Amino acid sequence: MVRSTLFLLVTAPLFAAAPTASVVDGKIVVAGVAAANGLSVVVAEGTDAEIAARPPVTGEWAAAEGKVTFTPKYPLRPGTRYRVVGAGEPLQVSVPKPVAKGRTVLTRIYPRVTELPENVLRFYIEFSRPMPRGDVYKYVSLYTESGKKDVQPFVELDAELWNADQTRLTLLIDPGRIKKEVKPRIDLGPVFRQGTKYTLVVSGKWPTLDGTPLGSDTRKPISTVAPIDEGISPKAWKVSAPVADDSPLAVTFDRPMDHPILMRALTVLGADGKPVAGKAESTNDDRGWKFQPSARWTAGQYNLRVDPILEDVCGNRLGRPFEVDLARPAPQEVKDPVDLPFTVGRR
Repeated sequence: MVRSTLFLLVTAPLFAAAPTASVVDGKIVVAGVAAANGLSVVVAEGTDAEIAARPPVTGEWAAAEGKVTFTPKYPLRPGTRYRVVGAGEPLQVSVPKPVAKGRTVLTRIYPRVTELPENVLRFYIEFSRPMPRGDVYKYVSLYTESGKKDVQPFVELDAELWNADQTRLTLLIDPGRIKKEVKPRIDLGPVFRQGTKYTLVVSGKWPTLDGTPLGSDTRKPISTVAPIDEGISPKAWKVSAPVADDSPLAVTFDRPMDHPILMRALTVLGADGKPVAGKAESTNDDRGWKFQPSARWTAGQYNLRVDPILEDVCGNRLGRPFEVDLARPAPQEVKDPVDLPFTVGRR
């Protein structure tokens, strides 16, 4: 008897495909990896030691169909290299720079007013086009009249405080150097002192999205006056009703307001309680506000509604100051909208 043996030959690839990474619709996609365990993304700029010491980019991972996708919390910066770590050999990707559509310029700095209370809380820097994230605090400095630079006047946040389209940056003065009897103020002193002059300098070396520097430095002179440490009281405002059916409503405040918050905190309501269509704008360096309706006013009763989110340049809100004196009864913060009535066409 002849015995035969049947051998089944199973062929398989000797090597699996190496993982690859690419940028798709603002996300980093890693192919050839089934799970996101141990993966991270870092900015791949500088030396290997600097890259290794850098914290991971914040975002979320998701795995599906043999690949994983990283969705960053904030948009990836054009012209920047990123490295995916944990998938074997480091994988490097880059985000292409956009095609330039004109020069990016700094359009304005808020607060606009040059005389500022010594407890001013925020500055806003606006640009004509979106700007990249990262290292923004390198390009903004504060100097005293004698030319001395404040080492760290702002709260330096890794996330950075940009608006949705990255055309406006918020700079937050360290609250610990504003509030009295707090350690940072005791150790470093206040950022601003009444009666002293300062200059806020935005460096012209700040790179835009296409890598081109802004150009020349922008300087904002500041003269510091007494602090504003009381909550906002709409009763202290002057509301000037329209003098004709095509005239604007005008409001004069008792202090400069926080511009971005102001522009979404006031609404004009008709007798039916519905918002009146029209255009609002700040006046007198955010110490005033006016509203021009889209159609002519109809004679009758109206209300100027003040949202409790409103803040002045020192962070004071309706009925409540930014800094509360714990030795005194706590002020009652206003949590509901405040309506200021005015009449059109009836004298």
